Amino acid sequence: MENTNGVFPVPNSTLPYWRSELHEIDSIRTSEKLPEECDIIIIGAGLSGVSTAYHLLDGNPSPPSVVLLEARKICSGATGRNGGLVTRSWGTVGSMSKQYGPETMKELSSFVIDQIYAMKATVDKEELDCDALLTRYMETYLVQSEADQAKQVFDEQLAAGYDYVEDVNYIKPAVVENISGIKGAKAGITLTSLQLWPYKFVTGLLAILLDRRSINVQTRTPVTSISTFQDGISAVKTPRGSIRAKKVVFATNGYTVGIVPKYAKKIVPWKTTCSHISTPTDTRYLPPHLNHTYGLNFADGSRDYIIPRPDGGVICGGAKSTYFHDRKSWENNWDDSTLLEPARAHFESVLQDNFRGWESSGAAVDYLWTGIIGHTADGFPHCGKVPGQENHFILAGYNGGGMALIFLTAKGIAKMIRDGIPYEESGIPSFFKTTEERLAKDAFPA
Repeated sequence: MENTNGVFPVPNSTLPYWRSELHEIDSIRTSEKLPEECDIIIIGAGLSGVSTAYHLLDGNPSPPSVVLLEARKICSGATGRNGGLVTRSWGTVGSMSKQYGPETMKELSSFVIDQIYAMKATVDKEELDCDALLTRYMETYLVQSEADQAKQVFDEQLAAGYDYVEDVNYIKPAVVENISGIKGAKAGITLTSLQLWPYKFVTGLLAILLDRRSINVQTRTPVTSISTFQDGISAVKTPRGSIRAKKVVFATNGYTVGIVPKYAKKIVPWKTTCSHISTPTDTRYLPPHLNHTYGLNFADGSRDYIIPRPDGGVICGGAKSTYFHDRKSWENNWDDSTLLEPARAHFESVLQDNFRGWESSGAAVDYLWTGIIGHTADGFPHCGKVPGQENHFILAGYNGGGMALIFLTAKGIAKMIRDGIPYEESGIPSFFKTTEERLAKDAFPA
């Protein structure tokens, strides 16, 4: 499998806030030379790749030899460029229930809830210093019709008796503005969420594996091609040499098509943007504390996510209305070295324009960056064995919602590899499974 389309992570990517405090393992190479062979190669050192390695090796009395390859530095791709939030988006609940059926939505919602607590438990078990905080996520609506629709979906899910709705709180129009602090809010939906510093979660987990001497990590080592022989062994080629491996895991998200051509038009790279907003520290005026994480649904149909940080700063991502009309700037674009510049003005004023008491806060963007997500036609990631390749595994294509899906998906992939179980026993949602039929059906047009 050769990379013939140039879809590689680019050098000199924009600097996200999450990479403002680098771990000592950020550009690690465990050995000067690449190993000649290993049991398992994992390609990609973001949340997908490192979580897979963690689940493969944690508590394993007979650990396989694992090599983790990363084209740039640890957690320099999508995981290090997102909002740092693990939650469900209530806006998708109704639409997905209608399109795929209520049982699909139930399975997905339960999976996300399990994810929140699994990641929280791992933070506690491994004593990860990553600002992990359980909080309430509030989806807010500035348009009455969307608020009414959110209430209708809530009533339908409640009437259906789904257990996960016990964690959902509908906030009435009469009080939502006071509770949320959002000017003109028409209604709100709150759910449990987990916010954290994603880079520190990933590097913390990986550092533990390195301390146990159970993994070989090679940064700045992009994979350029993969050859598979009749005995099932794969030769993974890099500019520094090749490694023979019994199994290969593609944790490559939006860059998957670069080395797995069959995912062309199936997992498409989309460029998105995010920001960190800070307030002056040398002023007597402090804006009100934001006591939720937020989804802010605007009248033009766009949506921002807003996550207050413990230090008083705010992460804000979205701003699609400022650049979405220019499809060439984001669709099938894997270059995160340049900005989606029209988004800057939106982020500069989003808190002042929408939150009570922030009008004179002096809030301003101090970090603006871009990242690459993997977009799929049906909205679900591709996970499991790569069709036609018995010893190749994939977990990629999260449509911008990977934080809520990856950790337990990686656990399922690790169980398939470690215990030899079929996909159906992995614990991963059934509709994430990558198959020839799904690849043939769910493709974007040329």
